[in-house]
Amino acid sequence: MSDPASAGTGKTDIERLAHYRELAAQFRQWAENENVVSEARDGLLDLARQYERLGRELEARIATGKRPEPTG
Repeated sequence: MSDPASAGTGKTDIERLAHYRELAAQFRQWAENENVVSEARDGLLDLARQYERLGRELEARIATGKRPEPTG
């Protein structure tokens, strides 16, 4: 099943899910290494949470076989 939102990227939902998880892990790692600027650390953690949420939503959609609602 391919997501129309990723049609131009050529990525499947499974590839996108893996990518979201990789990004979340990378942002968490950067946040752990940020010991000087708390705002930067907080921003990195926020990005990690956003990608984790996207991953959970995509994973649920994959599990149910649902396609995203069209926008616009």
